[in-house]
Amino acid sequence: MTTSAITPDSQPAGLRGAVDWIIESARALDKSRLKIDADNKMPGGVYVLDRNHLLAYPRDNGDSRFPYGQGGFNFWVHASGYMHSNEGLFSHFVRSAHGQEPNIAFFAGLPRGDSFQPVPLLSVPVMDEDSDTPVTRYTVLSYAAAYFITEVDGLRFVVRAFAKPNNDLCFTLYAENRSPSDRSVYLSSYFNPFLRHQLFQSDEDPWFKEIQVVSRFKSSPRTLESFMVRVNEDLDRTRSFSNWGILRRALTPSSQCTLTRKEATTARGQYVGGSRHSLHTAKALKAGTFGRGQNVCTFVDQAIAADMLHLHMPAMEHARIDIVFSQAETSADAKRLVEEPVDCIEIDKQLDSLIADDELRHSSLELTVDKADTQVLRQPVFNTFLECLKRQVEFCALIKGYIQVTPNSLIGVRDVSQAIEALAVWRPDAARDKLLEMLGFTAPDGRCFRQYSLPASDGSAGQMDLRPFIDQGSWVISCLVSYIKFTGDYNILNEQVGYHEIIDEPAGVVEKSNKQDSVLMHMFKIMQYLLDHRDHSHTGCVRALYGDWNDAMDGLGISLDPSQKFGTGVSVMATLHVLQNCTEMIDLLAALDDQRYDKYVTAYNDASQNLRQGLNEYAVERNDKGHTRILHGWGDRRSYLVGGFKDPDGVPRDGLTSNAFWVLSGMLEEKSPLRSIILDAFDRLDSKYGLKTFAPAFPPNTRGVGRIGKLPPGTAENGACYIHATAFAIMALFQMGQSKRAWEQLYKILPFTDIHENLSHSPFVMPNSYGHNPGKSIDGQNMNDWQTGSSNVVLKTLIRFVFGIEPAFDGLWIQPAANAPFEHFHAKATVQKCQIDLTCKTTIARGRKFTVNGQAVDGVFDPKMQIDRLWIPSEQLREKRLDISISD
Repeated sequence: MTTSAITPDSQPAGLRGAVDWIIESARALDKSRLKIDADNKMPGGVYVLDRNHLLAYPRDNGDSRFPYGQGGFNFWVHASGYMHSNEGLFSHFVRSAHGQEPNIAFFAGLPRGDSFQPVPLLSVPVMDEDSDTPVTRYTVLSYAAAYFITEVDGLRFVVRAFAKPNNDLCFTLYAENRSPSDRSVYLSSYFNPFLRHQLFQSDEDPWFKEIQVVSRFKSSPRTLESFMVRVNEDLDRTRSFSNWGILRRALTPSSQCTLTRKEATTARGQYVGGSRHSLHTAKALKAGTFGRGQNVCTFVDQAIAADMLHLHMPAMEHARIDIVFSQAETSADAKRLVEEPVDCIEIDKQLDSLIADDELRHSSLELTVDKADTQVLRQPVFNTFLECLKRQVEFCALIKGYIQVTPNSLIGVRDVSQAIEALAVWRPDAARDKLLEMLGFTAPDGRCFRQYSLPASDGSAGQMDLRPFIDQGSWVISCLVSYIKFTGDYNILNEQVGYHEIIDEPAGVVEKSNKQDSVLMHMFKIMQYLLDHRDHSHTGCVRALYGDWNDAMDGLGISLDPSQKFGTGVSVMATLHVLQNCTEMIDLLAALDDQRYDKYVTAYNDASQNLRQGLNEYAVERNDKGHTRILHGWGDRRSYLVGGFKDPDGVPRDGLTSNAFWVLSGMLEEKSPLRSIILDAFDRLDSKYGLKTFAPAFPPNTRGVGRIGKLPPGTAENGACYIHATAFAIMALFQMGQSKRAWEQLYKILPFTDIHENLSHSPFVMPNSYGHNPGKSIDGQNMNDWQTGSSNVVLKTLIRFVFGIEPAFDGLWIQPAANAPFEHFHAKATVQKCQIDLTCKTTIARGRKFTVNGQAVDGVFDPKMQIDRLWIPSEQLREKRLDISISD
């Protein structure tokens, strides 16, 4: 198809302004110009442009990424250019493995004699490129959109991608001729949508997908056709339905830029050149044409939506193509969408609105440092990381499941509870809603499910993971207590929430119960379930059942009696956490000041005494040389011990989480000899990348510990820094007054510090682990990023101990730790509806001076934390704002 020259609308300033700023900022850091500011550098070829934009150069040893979308819709954009999206189990675009052909791609074509030199406008797919025509590529990730910039032979290309609140995916392809002479190029986009309730594509799926080119009712030579996607799915033998998608396009050239030819195809084979080819070797891109084109494709080939637009651009002229991919409920909705024009000005406005909404959502919590020690923390990088960390916690708290591309990647009760606890600091309403949703996935006996998924479209219960990991309920209790302390929202305890009955536990089948109770009654039942599952016959400690927080350590609960599903094996960490829960519930009920809860207070006090007695008697092991260790746990009938002087494999071993929670639970008394025992254990667990979860690693087939021994030594939880566990220990160090040692460990786990040169994921959010086994070529790589509990523990640690905001039921402690690697910091947060504006001009521990709204106030020395801290009673928090400063 060909068109005559056209005179389009003028180019909107929104995108061009963003592009100009990005180019100018990126060039200031351009490696080839040797103008990189070391203060802005992160590992993995990432640089901070400002607190809202991250520059990422292409790399082959990993990738960075950012999630866009809202309300559980995830549009993942990688710095490499890989993109995929899903909402729950429904995938709009499936994920491609590294090195595979992407399902979304953009290209430019430069004339080279009778053919073209194709130039990928993302870093994938990798194609052979002309060495005489160097190509510069980089990506800018912001909190609302991603920008991919390509500069080659006097031409500049930009691809912008973001997701609208209605889940529409918006792409803008921008081309600009920066050379002094006229240029002719083509621009080509390639989309391979999926639109199925699956996470992976099967060989049969293309049979049920059809894509066709459709024209708008009112068309013109400048109109770009749309693509209509239909994917048929079967719910069961009698119920089928179709998923619809519409890909709409609009061309907006500058006044002298002309569209000389336009083509479209719906057949992948026609685009790449046949079954033996891929996007890496696409024949049509070299030829500059699809030939005849194919306007409809189904069954015999992979249906795609692809175009090729040939442009003539005089010097300094430009053009943009806006592409919107939408999902429709019915064929009628799809047909109506075809008639809706794509307005580039409106798209820019929608992105501006997303940017403003993001800033507003996160404005209630501000954390910044000033005059940082550049040898430890670089100020621009640390401040940007804090903003990214907030967004990571928000992402983890509000997920709808299937974040990992696996069938069992559901919504974890433990995971979401921990994330909600942090999110409540600045998004209490969103945290509250998710809390109430999560509580509904509790059995009437107080058993919290391990993982859940939201109901299907027909209202039936979704998939569940019902394996009884004992610690799920503990995190729910801690989350609710922390939420109330920060927000003062006691009314949540009166909210009515339902339950789910377990119908078939092995199959994960549940049914929504007709019974409802208050949130407080849910808490009572959860506590009862936890306390019922103690080893009442012997140690009094909490039984591990299927396992605890450490999923890989899933063998302690196995019974020696084949007729019993679980034995009396114990998790010391879970026992300590339940002890903490008892204290939390006693304090909560005291704050309610209602005598009708006396029986619960008495029960929790009795349980606390019994738990303490059991821990002191059985969890602390002493050998014949007078040395002491805190055990990780033991097997059925104490037939073997783990984390002691002789584990099942015959070696002594330290476990991190039991030592950390001995402190966090309040079990460690001020002058206890176990203080030095814990610190010695931390020393033995220390490593290049932080405190290991266990040391040494478990060999394969170690009796009683479960699948942890199947992990290679030095990876994940098995003898490596599993960051979530390390963060617990860092929090414990701060609580013990060991702030210098805590900062040493923080420096090791923060992903942007200098030691992480081999980081394999995004350096601006928390990963889940750092592997270290040089013999297996593992040195700092990590398994994953974004969805990991390390994010919320690190943020809570920073809020509670670095910036020092620690609410209680009856007031607020201000307690910044000493030895921070910066001179000043500022924090703004809302505690119990009072805005706290905190400025600290020193990090010394003693001799601090506090002022509140300009009035000097005395602090109180805390012998455990070894700092002066300030107490703000609840009466004072009734004011709208408190300005608090700390100085020498």
